[in-house]
Amino acid sequence: MSRPRRGLFIGRLFGIRFYLDYSWFVIAAIVTYTLASKFFPVVLPNESHAVYLAMGVFAALLFFASILLHELGHSIISQRCGIPVPRITLLFIGGIAEISREPDDPKSELKIAIAGPAVSAVLVVIYELLAIAFGAAHIRPAALIFSWLASVNLALIIFNAIPGYPLDGGRVLRALLWARSGNLRRATFITSRIGVGMSWVLMLLGVVALFNREWNAFVLFLIGIFLKSAAESGYMQAIYHEVLAGIRVRDVMTPNPISIPSHMPVNLVVDEIFLTNHHTAFPVCDDDGSFRGLLRIEHLKDLPREKWPFTSAGDLVAERGAAALSTAADESAARAMRRLLATDQGRLAVLDGEKLAGIITRHDILQFIKIHTELEDAQ
Repeated sequence: MSRPRRGLFIGRLFGIRFYLDYSWFVIAAIVTYTLASKFFPVVLPNESHAVYLAMGVFAALLFFASILLHELGHSIISQRCGIPVPRITLLFIGGIAEISREPDDPKSELKIAIAGPAVSAVLVVIYELLAIAFGAAHIRPAALIFSWLASVNLALIIFNAIPGYPLDGGRVLRALLWARSGNLRRATFITSRIGVGMSWVLMLLGVVALFNREWNAFVLFLIGIFLKSAAESGYMQAIYHEVLAGIRVRDVMTPNPISIPSHMPVNLVVDEIFLTNHHTAFPVCDDDGSFRGLLRIEHLKDLPREKWPFTSAGDLVAERGAAALSTAADESAARAMRRLLATDQGRLAVLDGEKLAGIITRHDILQFIKIHTELEDAQ
């Protein structure tokens, strides 16, 4: 349940939003430079710098388009399995389809996992046929570009076949282990450990390349770091899926929290609530218990101190739009966790109708998961 990635919006297809992460521009420049100055001049000598640059730009753009198609393959099958895919982001290491939740069964996981490599395999055939056709027509620059693209997509398939999560091979292995054991968390743990091991290998290769003054040292190291993070977060995602299945916010929340009367002046709120209870946010309610908003300590910082005695807590949260920081008691705990992460807020007020029922925080959910996981492991 990672936070949504930011980037440059480039379009929408099949209901999926496409973004370019800002790191992509760096790696795109590196790929273009390497192709135009080191690769194509060697395999196709005696051409002008303009031709090499045009070949490098064209090859780099098609390479990243191939990655997007690879991720789109995953995403379309995911949607057919009933799992929404809100966005695909092109990163410095390639692409990532941000699937909204885990598959419901091993069969769906297997279908989603093999869809990307299947698209890449089709691209290998298409690019190779184009390379042969342009070669027969004696158009060597185009033939070399498509030959390179076929080789790179084949390398992408081979790399993704490594059985470590979150690589495609790791997801295939996870589906098989899940089908055999019936335990998604255990299957994810095994494949994510392989993924972490692979990430350390890549980082070590990056260090070796750095000592050898090779240009790809930094890229290898960054890919290793990314894979390690993705493997670990993938395991946490599986835990969320398993432990929070069927769990509602009311099952995890802290009931009957301290609340601020909506009519209380801000100066008294500071003295009697914030300074005595040591939290950074409190719900604001009317006398009948109706929720007005969540008052956060940063809201106080934006209000001049001389206005504190003349501004009520209810007026302050109304000005800040803080009523949005709430969730229903019957909402799923998994969805509440996604909101807590996505909005970068530490807590949400829990409502039963319009009345305050409790408070839920990231810590509440993580503690719930920890207790249930440790009890399961102890059995």
